[in-house]
Amino acid sequence: MASIFEFIRDINFYQAIWLLPILGVIHSLEELPRFPDWAAKTLEIPYTSTKFIAENIVLFLILIAAIVMTFYVPGKAGVILVLSTAACFFLNAIFHAFFTLKTGVYSPGTVTACLFFVPASLYIYYLAGKEGLLTTWTLVLSIILGIVVLPIVVSIVHNTIDSGITFKALIKKVLIMGVLPFVVMAIAMMVFGRETVNTIMIYATPLIVLPLVLKTLKKMKEKKKSDTIS
Repeated sequence: MASIFEFIRDINFYQAIWLLPILGVIHSLEELPRFPDWAAKTLEIPYTSTKFIAENIVLFLILIAAIVMTFYVPGKAGVILVLSTAACFFLNAIFHAFFTLKTGVYSPGTVTACLFFVPASLYIYYLAGKEGLLTTWTLVLSIILGIVVLPIVVSIVHNTIDSGITFKALIKKVLIMGVLPFVVMAIAMMVFGRETVNTIMIYATPLIVLPLVLKTLKKMKEKKKSDTIS
């Protein structure tokens, strides 16, 4: 047991971030197979096991791409995206705990989210600050992305499945939307310089993300209203 604590104490940021996909898989295993039914009843949304599996695969691919970026793409783009995942994990724990306490019914995923997500997320942010990777803008931007990326990705996945698209086509769409931007960013950094691209990201990301969030929330509200009427 002591060796485990010593290992955690001695790892650096770039080693610790690999805990995120590992803990994500463990969390998903706790959620299956009950989370889809729980979400459909508690959140009153059309939720299925197919949507659950698809959204988790998509989020896993995005996380792996972000981690790889921290090693191979200059600048803090990868660090920001990884930290946004850590923020998202922390918020996920709050989500599960809130609904469990509110309804008095166990929300599948609560145990692993509270037990693993909270300390791991805080520790990764701590390491980022300790190693000089956490600036004010990095902190703010990662938290903003941590709040908005999950509902956007989930909404896109659900809408795509509802439209009748095949799973193969969905993964292809993910690669285009999730991986291609990273490639473009890497090329832009080589052409225009790391600092220029980072500055553009800091100011442009909120301006791009906010309309997407508002549009997504509007669609979700309209869809819920339509389902209620039908």
